[in-house]
Amino acid sequence: MVTSVLESIGNKAPRGKDLSSQDRDELLRALNGLTLNQARQAISHAILEDGALTPRAVQGVLDRKAQMIKEGGLLEYYPLADNRFELGGFANLKAWLQRAYLGFSPEARALNLAPPRGILLVGVPGCGKSLACKVIARDWKLPLIKLDAGRLFDKFVGESEKNFRKAVAMAESMAPVVFWIDEIEKGMVSAGSGEADAGLGRRLFGAFLTWLQEKKQEVFVVATANDLSVLPPELLRKGRFDEIFFVDLPNEEERTAILKIQLGLRKQNAATFELKTIVPACDGSSGAEIEQAVVASLYRALSKKQPLDTALLLEELRQTVPLSVSRREDIARLRDTAKGRFVNVR
Repeated sequence: MVTSVLESIGNKAPRGKDLSSQDRDELLRALNGLTLNQARQAISHAILEDGALTPRAVQGVLDRKAQMIKEGGLLEYYPLADNRFELGGFANLKAWLQRAYLGFSPEARALNLAPPRGILLVGVPGCGKSLACKVIARDWKLPLIKLDAGRLFDKFVGESEKNFRKAVAMAESMAPVVFWIDEIEKGMVSAGSGEADAGLGRRLFGAFLTWLQEKKQEVFVVATANDLSVLPPELLRKGRFDEIFFVDLPNEEERTAILKIQLGLRKQNAATFELKTIVPACDGSSGAEIEQAVVASLYRALSKKQPLDTALLLEELRQTVPLSVSRREDIARLRDTAKGRFVNVR
């Protein structure tokens, strides 16, 4: 198709610099998932923009596919250029990801090693599971696609399964890509726990497990879950995911890193704060709660028309009741369930 488009143009437009073998392979891979007509339009558009078929055509094709994903309404697309998130701690997870990324290399393919399948992140709410998904995509320099399982369900018979197949096909068309399924227990898993949906949830969940086991495209799935009690055993067995990680409340080192990141994001110099006093006051708080404390203390400082200091931040932290206190029994149960079963992220 690419050759036929270039031949049809003939001498009407300059060819420009010939694509290298690597550029050509990347272009053909970028066109994967498009119909021939869609691919022809994408190539023609790239030539019209640059006056020739250049390596920039690869990004142009990916941009057009991203637009198709947005218009589809089932997935959210996070461009790599907009992904600048930071993650404090998670040393074990980061080390595992460095090794797993080698699965995309030619050396791994030469050894008949399949690309990494995906991971499941389970743990305490607000402790960085969703943020980790974004950081994985950024570190691997891959686009990020998020599936909201609630968007799959449709009132007409058969449409929900069709939506799932469509979402999966769009994700595969963007490969290599990070495919984020947030709070999987509230979508596919819990939906099939009763008979009210006539088995729709179970069928969707079964289709997801089959696809996860059999998929061939380089789609790295990152699923997150807060409630382990509703996760069926077939989701947790080896072979579905490469690894299952448990995300606990941040330790002292991670709380320090989170405070520095959150203060820096809001143009505060962390060196001017007494972190040795603030960090112990954050004990038992999740990353999200620490972030909210920084935000609320800044509003408090603005209302008092004074700069944010250690005293104001401590005052806000003392008035915050963390989830580890308000739902102490649930957090303890979650930790007991995960102990010895899953790999800790730190």
